[in-house]
Amino acid sequence: MARKRKVLIAEDEILVREGLKGIVDWERLDMEIIGCAVNGKQALELYEKEHPDILLTDIRMPVMDGLELIAHIRERDKAIRIVILSCFEEFRYLQEAMRMEVSDYILKLKMKPAEIENAMCRLKEELFKEYIFYHQIPVSVFRSRVERMQISIQENPLLLCRLVLLEYKEVRPTRVDDGGMLARFLVLNMAEEIVRRYGAGELIGEREDCYLFLTNAIQSEDGGYTAPERLLREIARTLSESLNVRAVWIISSVAESWERLPDLYQECVDALEETWLGKDIVYAALAGRRALLWQRKTQEACRRIRTLLPWKEEQQEHLCALLTEQAAKGTLDKDSAERLLIEGLSQCGLEQGAAAKIRESGTFLEAVSVYTEACQQAQKQSQGRLSVEIYEALGYIDGHLEQKLSLQSVSGRVGLSPNYFSSLFKKEMDISFVDYVTQKRVERAKEMLMNTDLKTWEVAERTGFVNGSYFSRRSNGLQESRPVF
Repeated sequence: MARKRKVLIAEDEILVREGLKGIVDWERLDMEIIGCAVNGKQALELYEKEHPDILLTDIRMPVMDGLELIAHIRERDKAIRIVILSCFEEFRYLQEAMRMEVSDYILKLKMKPAEIENAMCRLKEELFKEYIFYHQIPVSVFRSRVERMQISIQENPLLLCRLVLLEYKEVRPTRVDDGGMLARFLVLNMAEEIVRRYGAGELIGEREDCYLFLTNAIQSEDGGYTAPERLLREIARTLSESLNVRAVWIISSVAESWERLPDLYQECVDALEETWLGKDIVYAALAGRRALLWQRKTQEACRRIRTLLPWKEEQQEHLCALLTEQAAKGTLDKDSAERLLIEGLSQCGLEQGAAAKIRESGTFLEAVSVYTEACQQAQKQSQGRLSVEIYEALGYIDGHLEQKLSLQSVSGRVGLSPNYFSSLFKKEMDISFVDYVTQKRVERAKEMLMNTDLKTWEVAERTGFVNGSYFSRRSNGLQESRPVF
């Protein structure tokens, strides 16, 4: 049987010291008090003799204070778990203690049995870390310790949910102290409050921007299992609003034993990329659906990219074709999508200033938006350098789409020969005159079909498509033919 975890108390106030010994059910927590010290020097001597697993210490003590005690212990022991006893006026010292890898703190003014036990119970996340991340203990020892802790979940059916705060790096400097410990306590406290309202589950702090929630799967009517999505969504919503981040959950498959806990964690890590597709809850076990989701997102991405047309039409269509092809083959992922978008910038003759923003984007469609915004900016700049004749021609075309627009009539209106106008238009707009007019008419027709009650033939007349059959084929995305101008 695994030994109990040994606890050392360092506290100069006798009422607090004796209270800690007597009001907590240490046996139930699988812990035992191996000594009490009235100052840091005495505590250090007890530490060297007993080698405790947990140090519960005040900050202000005679002879040697808590900060000096922690510093001496941390020089030789990185594994011991340290919990601070603190007063509100000691916040400056508390911040310094946090930088020395303190696990938790207890406010003396709130020092009731429940508060102390909660702090001690939070130390069980260290046990999970030892087993899940570091593989430092065998499953038999882990199972024995879990049973002694009397945690709120069963070994079967087991579910591991991983919470990731995706924009945390951007908000961290203004939200937390240098060590990030206060942010971790804030997240866990908010999440624990919600968990208590819903039922069972164990929260574990992995790092500042990642947290684990260990729970039992819910059996559905069809005999399968599902996650407590209502609980998970409330936690995500609360943290998103409080920290101004995007909080997403990744959910493992269901396991029947603690033995598979490290595997469940790895499933969640491997499925992190799927959050880049914009989902707030990702089921790691549904990896087979990932290709279909990529196809759907790619369709939306191509729709957005094509709003740039007719600007750099050949390059935009080539990019859409590559995205669509890889999505259909199931080979499109975050790295390849980023690479294609960045290559697309290069193909359009744009500087790579937006490349870093594409890589930093929180979702695939955000990356596409960065790409389209860069293209739109370049388009505006290029149009700002248009010759007077082409600029005038564009305005005339836009205002007379319902009329017959021939190369001869428009070139004559701006005072240029048809051949020279055609060459100049292609050079400055990177698209032929005929293709540009067709594209503008299609855009106008789509807008009218979506936002008016006009019949198809009426839309065709008002957008200059005198050949109604061509217009029907074009608007339905079928085989194209040249329109009659």
